[in-house]
Amino acid sequence: MIVNRFTKKRILFLCLFFALNLLSAQQLVQRDIFEVCYSSKKQQPLWLSYQVECPGGGFSRKGLNFKKDSKFAGTTSDNADYYKNVWDKGHLAPAADFNCDYNKLKATFNFLNCALQHEKLNRGPWAKLEKYERQLSQKYSVRVRIVLEFASNLLPTGALVPSYFIKILSYNNKVEVYRFPNDASVWRTQYKDYLLKDDYPIIEGCFE
Repeated sequence: MIVNRFTKKRILFLCLFFALNLLSAQQLVQRDIFEVCYSSKKQQPLWLSYQVECPGGGFSRKGLNFKKDSKFAGTTSDNADYYKNVWDKGHLAPAADFNCDYNKLKATFNFLNCALQHEKLNRGPWAKLEKYERQLSQKYSVRVRIVLEFASNLLPTGALVPSYFIKILSYNNKVEVYRFPNDASVWRTQYKDYLLKDDYPIIEGCFE
């Protein structure tokens, strides 16, 4: 079979096109207060990590709203995904972990740092776990990684709802892993109920 020069260029172009699309489906993004692996396909983070820096400050979040990241070339969730439903704009790196510095506090209101989190989880055991990590940070250096697991709950807007939220706390040579279902069943439960006894594989790369 003879392949002419035009056909070779076309094949090369198609290979490059599909490779770029594969690579751009998820991106590793570094910001001042967090690092995130973000999936434009899911319009949600795959994982995000941060250091608990300065909780207990006096700056207020009043008037701050989530905004698109102007430097991010991909597609994120937006306000339409959270309109008149049970999904909260769940901070991954919490605002209260950075409220000693107004610019850092403001930086948490970034849709790269936001996930579709059930209101019962966001306002229940997840909020209590965030308070616990801030208490730990008064004695230790606390590193946090949040991993999202997905099934097939696709919103009409195109965003995929996480099925589980996993939070990994690393401090004082210890590791604690919590895994929460992203639904109403968590209401009136304690965050300690979701502490895993077995090791959870920590994803280092940015891929789906």
